[in-house]
Amino acid sequence: MKKYTHLAYWLPKIPLLSLIGIFLLPLILIEINYHVGLVFIALYISYWSVKVFESYFYVLRSYIRLLKLEKKDMKNDPIVLKNGKNLKHIVIIPIYTEPYDVIEENITSLLAAEYSFPENITLLLATEARAPEAKDHAEKIIKNYGNGAICIVNIVHPSDLPNEWKVKWANITYAIQTYEKQVHLDGEHTFISTIDTDTKVRPNFFQIVTHTFLSTDYRHHAIYQYTPIYSNNWRTGHFFARIIGIGTTMWQLFESQNPEFYRNFAVYGQSLTCLRKADYWDRYSIVEDGMQYWRSYFGWDGLFRIVNTPAICEMDLVAETNIYRTVKSQYKQLRRWSWGCTDVEYVIPKFIAAKNIPRTEKIRKTMYLIYNHLFWAGGPFMLFFIGYVPGIFYSIDHSLAAFTVPIASSIIFTILFATVIIPSLLSIHIMQRFTKFTAKDYLLNLVQWIAVPVLTLTLFSIPAIESQIRLFFWKRIDNFDTTQKMKRK
Repeated sequence: MKKYTHLAYWLPKIPLLSLIGIFLLPLILIEINYHVGLVFIALYISYWSVKVFESYFYVLRSYIRLLKLEKKDMKNDPIVLKNGKNLKHIVIIPIYTEPYDVIEENITSLLAAEYSFPENITLLLATEARAPEAKDHAEKIIKNYGNGAICIVNIVHPSDLPNEWKVKWANITYAIQTYEKQVHLDGEHTFISTIDTDTKVRPNFFQIVTHTFLSTDYRHHAIYQYTPIYSNNWRTGHFFARIIGIGTTMWQLFESQNPEFYRNFAVYGQSLTCLRKADYWDRYSIVEDGMQYWRSYFGWDGLFRIVNTPAICEMDLVAETNIYRTVKSQYKQLRRWSWGCTDVEYVIPKFIAAKNIPRTEKIRKTMYLIYNHLFWAGGPFMLFFIGYVPGIFYSIDHSLAAFTVPIASSIIFTILFATVIIPSLLSIHIMQRFTKFTAKDYLLNLVQWIAVPVLTLTLFSIPAIESQIRLFFWKRIDNFDTTQKMKRK
């Protein structure tokens, strides 16, 4: 019985219990008081209707800002020219089983970046001993490209080190800590970027990152989130991978307009001082992006935020040798991302122990964390289900609402569905800047958005539900399933 009184027992159960609770709430309310239940249903549908249009507005505003910055000439930026010479950039690139040409494309994009102080850049290749071909690829990269102004270093992560799992974050932590032993690094003037192997940066990448970092107040109290664009294999990608890719980009554009709840994802940077404050990365987590925010946040006693840094990083859609393997890999990737629901176990005890963080902030951030994963897993299903709740309790003969609510819900959802033309057109505008479009691609891009309702009820929600069920029953995911990268040629 003692285990039931411990907070640690209940924390992993919060996400799934919240999910069950939100589904039961309209049923309970309408049983207690029919009219109160109807008001809740109306407010819920209205809330998400407004959120849809709000998201369109913020995505568009964020994208316009991105376009303006792209047009800006950063080559002679006075802030970079004056203080950039004192800033050292280290880009950590974890390499595992990726093909050589994918790695090469990443390296050549970084080497081709237009930066005033290329001698201050180090590319840190973080390879795994358990993947011998990764070391071979790294040595070939150093041989072919290691004689320029930009330094390229390979550090091999040994297998089976104590106090860590086989996850990417253990690899990159080992890489930077080993490099620190080889070279003296000033934490105040060293900036660490982490990007995946399939990433290509734009020519202005280092200029934008340097300008943003140097012009930010309390610059060490922040993670700098770059802008992911899934364009490298866009033309050959399956329609559902395209939707998830552009949807992820749009979600990042939307979240960047909400500074308090903005979180880092996939490609980002922070100063070495900040990284040390966070005790580097979690060596056990399969999804470290969100956790890195919390580790840094608590390291700075809450004086911390994510800074939107419009440095575009072009990345790969999930793609395998056939559609079955692609769906499977996409599912595993989304399940890995949604495993961030485990942050609840870390955050709540930290908030309880934190004395310097205001109580209102603790409540707001905890509620948003739970709400975010609640919506991810249950939002689409709830919208699909909630309009039929009155009919579950009352027949059409006894209640006009039991007849009209499903009809009204259907009309609203039809209107909302018609608005997918907005993100569809916006996705065309974004993607045609990074990949070649044919007439067929324009048509397919419009048509594929019709599948959004089905995708949100399947590939979007089901992996998140599985993660929460696993967490509830302590069936943890302790293996980082890498997404297979296909050869470019």
